[in-house]
Amino acid sequence: MKARITIAAALVGATLTPTLAMAAEGAAEERGSWGALLFYVINFLLFAAILWKYALPAARNFFKQRALGIRETMSKAEAAFRGAQEVANRAAERMARLEAEKNQIASDLADETVFQISRIYDLGQEAAARIRHDAEVSATALGENARRRVRETLAQAAGNLARELVVNDFKADDQGRLLRGFVEKLGQEAAQ
Repeated sequence: MKARITIAAALVGATLTPTLAMAAEGAAEERGSWGALLFYVINFLLFAAILWKYALPAARNFFKQRALGIRETMSKAEAAFRGAQEVANRAAERMARLEAEKNQIASDLADETVFQISRIYDLGQEAAARIRHDAEVSATALGENARRRVRETLAQAAGNLARELVVNDFKADDQGRLLRGFVEKLGQEAAQ
């Protein structure tokens, strides 16, 4: 193709060179003759024939190839655009799904947080009630234990004091009086 263009350009150049030379020489001497006009017409027809034979097919071929290249590039660009549009649509769908999923997760987490806070509050109330009950039971048990120890201590002290009194002040007639009172009580109990 480049060789054809080069040949056509050389032929056009060779054809135009004598015409320019004749135009330069003939302008001063001749004012116009039919022979010169015929020469120019033939020259033009040769030029047009050379263009028709060599330049026009090369130009057609060039523009045909260029058009094919442009169409191919356009079809590739359109296919790439459609592919990019599909990818963008899928990405938008994914983003929408992710946004919905994010909102769902946030809602679930908020619900779970409320549930857990409620559960912790209930467990705290139960623990406080249990501690209160345990404290009451412990206080009652400590009070009973303290009363029992006080009674034991008082009973022991009373027993020790009674023993000392009996040892120090107990006489024989006291023993007889005690025995009589014991026998009378037994008789009263038996009568009932």
